[in-house]
Amino acid sequence: MLLFFDIDGTLFDDRHRMPPSVLPALEKARQNGHCLFVNTGRTLCNMDRRLDGFPFDGWVMGCGTRILLRGETIQSMEHSPEDSLLLRSLFLSLRLPVVYECDTAMYFDPESPAHPAIPHFRRFAREHGIAREVSAADPEFRIVKMFAFSDAPGPVLDFCAESERLALPYAAIDRGKGGWELVPAGYSKASGIDVLCRRLGATPGECFAFGDSTNDLSMLDHVKYSVAMGNAPAEVQARCLYVTSRPEEDGIARALSHFGLA
Repeated sequence: MLLFFDIDGTLFDDRHRMPPSVLPALEKARQNGHCLFVNTGRTLCNMDRRLDGFPFDGWVMGCGTRILLRGETIQSMEHSPEDSLLLRSLFLSLRLPVVYECDTAMYFDPESPAHPAIPHFRRFAREHGIAREVSAADPEFRIVKMFAFSDAPGPVLDFCAESERLALPYAAIDRGKGGWELVPAGYSKASGIDVLCRRLGATPGECFAFGDSTNDLSMLDHVKYSVAMGNAPAEVQARCLYVTSRPEEDGIARALSHFGLA
């Protein structure tokens, strides 16, 4: 079996702490012959180093835009600096506050409208050494995905429509509280699973997915065995085969035991 795990709210609790039961459960599942993968919306610059040394066979990153298998990059996607600046111009014309998530850094635009959430993103990025300012002269400003902010869906839907007109199409995931995850069209946590299934000779019917939020729905809907964490919203729990306890209540270990994986 192939097992896919979200990070925040799944492996780690809402306070960014990992229960002691997680690592032994993962190690037991790996010893039982299962392949383990992280499946996250985080881009390469934001790879969680707390998971170094864990028994993962690979990572699906940036909602399927970058895939690592046993140390090898088997898929990567990022826009050219020129196309990235086109997308930036679109955000500025729509007056849509945004944080750019690239493989090299999280980029903050001094010309972007202010939003109360952006300082929190900036603080996190500075603490992890991945904060940069957008500059037209920066050759590493190569957009992968974005996080935009709007209390109403209209401006976000306008961005998606205009990005398609530019042949740089994006899809939006409503993350709640006015936050929108913008992912290149055709890429998702589910598409990342398909890439690994093809490489490893498996099918979604041989896969488990563990998640807690709306950006996990693509993978939870895609596999045969879907597990919602106890902290997941009702709409996520309702679409899963099994609901386990919260992360801090040993949700991962309980789920792996329930299915006889560990």
